[in-house]
Amino acid sequence: MKRKLLITVFWTSLVLFITALAALGLWAGGERAKVLCDRLDVQIKDEHKFVTPEDVTELIIKRYGTYVGVRLDSLDLYRMEQLLEQKSVVEKSEAWTTPDGVLHVSVVQRKPVLRFMRNGQVYYIDRTGFIFPQHTDYVAEVPMIEGSIPSAGNPNWDKWVEGVLSLVEMLDGSKMWKDRLDKLSMNSAGDLELRLKDGSERFIIGFPDELAGKLERMGKYFTHIQPSKDQGYYKSVNLKYNKQIICRKDI
Repeated sequence: MKRKLLITVFWTSLVLFITALAALGLWAGGERAKVLCDRLDVQIKDEHKFVTPEDVTELIIKRYGTYVGVRLDSLDLYRMEQLLEQKSVVEKSEAWTTPDGVLHVSVVQRKPVLRFMRNGQVYYIDRTGFIFPQHTDYVAEVPMIEGSIPSAGNPNWDKWVEGVLSLVEMLDGSKMWKDRLDKLSMNSAGDLELRLKDGSERFIIGFPDELAGKLERMGKYFTHIQPSKDQGYYKSVNLKYNKQIICRKDI
């Protein structure tokens, strides 16, 4: 009997609680319907400057339309997010409102790790391999690949991008090579090359694969070969063949 009473009390309390929540929700929704949007607050969540709060505001006005003076519950927040994420430099956006009548928008920009030039236009590659054009008023300080970059239609394009990104990540994560990379380039034979800030040698990587072994051979060049020669004695160091370090005095 006592157990049945406890069960009855439990379910009665649960129903009352749910009813109270529903009533509160209806009240909150009714109150929210009375609040008009007063202003827009834009937050850029990272250090890059591909887009500014002014850019975001202008885009919403041009592509979404009027928001000031509109009821908060009438604003299509999802559509605003979709419009912002159509910009190639925007990785993610979020829109929400608060009871004080403010429309909030936060933007996370793409994080470039490399840039390259193709047909006179400079592009960035982010950590996922996504390509987007350089901003006209802002240049991110990331390594640049010079020379003839493979076409995105190349069957090895995805593997090439993945390899180049891995190479930059490995160099940046190494105590020996971090901050020493001067530039990356593609030579006429289609081989990837790199130069270091403290040397004149061209290190020929070839296709960006088997990178651990190639960087190991580059380290051996500096510890076993370069110390016995004058600075700049060798002009190129070919690392692309397994277990071989081919040094040449001429270009």
